[in-house]
Amino acid sequence: MDYSHCPKLEGMTIEILDSTLRDGALAGDVNLSTDDKLRIAPLIDSLGVTYIEGGWASVFPADLEFFNRAKELNLRARLVAFGATRKPETAVQKDRGLELLLRCEAPVVSVYGKVWGLHVEKVLRTSLEENLKMLSDSVSFLRESGREVILMAEHFFDALHDNPSYALEFIKRASDAGASTIVLADSNGSSLPVQIRDGVTRALEVSAVKVGVHLHNDFGLALANALEAVAAGATHVQGSVNGYGARNGITDLTALLPILKLKLEVDVVTDAQLARLTPVALEVAELVGKSEQMDDAPFVGRRVFEHKTDTHVAAVLSSPEAYEPIAPERVGNTRRLVIPGVSRPAYLGRIAEQYGVNLQDGSASSGRILQELKRLEDDGYSFEDAPASLELALGQLTGKFAKVLSVERVRIFDAIRGRDRPVVEASLSVKVGLEEEYVAAESYGPVKALLKAIKAALALSQDADLAAYSASLEAVSFRVRSVNRRDEELRARTAITMTDGRRDWTCVGISGDLLQACWKALLDGVEYGIATRGEISVSG
Repeated sequence: MDYSHCPKLEGMTIEILDSTLRDGALAGDVNLSTDDKLRIAPLIDSLGVTYIEGGWASVFPADLEFFNRAKELNLRARLVAFGATRKPETAVQKDRGLELLLRCEAPVVSVYGKVWGLHVEKVLRTSLEENLKMLSDSVSFLRESGREVILMAEHFFDALHDNPSYALEFIKRASDAGASTIVLADSNGSSLPVQIRDGVTRALEVSAVKVGVHLHNDFGLALANALEAVAAGATHVQGSVNGYGARNGITDLTALLPILKLKLEVDVVTDAQLARLTPVALEVAELVGKSEQMDDAPFVGRRVFEHKTDTHVAAVLSSPEAYEPIAPERVGNTRRLVIPGVSRPAYLGRIAEQYGVNLQDGSASSGRILQELKRLEDDGYSFEDAPASLELALGQLTGKFAKVLSVERVRIFDAIRGRDRPVVEASLSVKVGLEEEYVAAESYGPVKALLKAIKAALALSQDADLAAYSASLEAVSFRVRSVNRRDEELRARTAITMTDGRRDWTCVGISGDLLQACWKALLDGVEYGIATRGEISVSG
């Protein structure tokens, strides 16, 4: 179907609910701490989504802490707590799941109810009629408690196939009970686009409120099905950054948003918000430990605007549309010219230009900087997802940033005391300015011990402002993954995120030794924070 000529899209307003922090956290290899979620939520918010689903407190009790702390984030999106309808034969006032939903104190709650008879009778072990009462009671109770209620009709499309009258009655009951939006879920991710279109059309016929979709990707159709749902009249779509979700994921918002905006001309986000897409996608991938999977992603991947042959490079340099369906800048991405030995310096030169460094003047100093950037890239540094490391390297190579610390020796010792977890002692022989110092500190884990030792050294500085600033530095999180340098040994790539209480940044260290990789990332993180402490904002 040619969606661009679909009359239902003209002037359509579509709500987006991001479920990275809830459904994304259900992916088997994703483990998000509360601090991770608090870092990810503002990133998602910067994309201009309508709702951010923060968690599922009845399954993950730590999500209560997230909702409590998220109040300080001042998100523009409406925060959503997720849960289920009441249990069979249970009063709503005594249902533990509903109680936890209200304790989250989110302005919006999303509750799922089972529609498919197989689940109602064999999983919930109750009757179809009791299931409808559970739905009505729960939605009414939450509405009377002052919450906006989004109702997710779980397994709706399977139910519509098996028992259409019951599936549509479920939708009507949810609408009558006061739900603001009814979300049709393809919970097994196996429906075809024609089934999605039929389901949305029929739901709209019986619902007095908005109809949306939540689509899993088991058959690889989540994105296509989301577009089919929108064409059929759905005005609410749920998904996640990079498609993270249970099993193999849900609708990928990093693909859906640009298609809606650029191909279907639906103003789902602003141009400025869309230009945040790639930086957000890469940073979220780094935080969940999946940055190595981003190379081939549509729109935001490192290779989607990559050109490797002479003919392709010549074509895009004269007429970009020859091989680029959209300008990479529209989604915050960049063109990569990767012909070995020919266009690679031009690519690195473009990267450097973003930080005000001109490598095209033919000078000896520019040549040395270019060689160093090539060496770093060969070592495994991906500049697109480590901007603070790149900015620090360029700043130090050009003399813009002066090194504060000159470390002569680093030692790390493990010591087990009693039955407590191991205590790590770190000692440094270091120069702060012109003064040589020996400092030591201990903590749980090498990163914390090393940071305490660095801060102890900086506290001895004659520069009072530097000493005071260093006290504010903290390591928020770190991620480790492996990288290969061509045919050489396996090495560790450590990304450490730091904060000074006003801003966050991430630096990367790469080494065949894990502790050395951590040390490189940590030292660069401290140097970067000090070098840019007068700036209001940073990239990275």
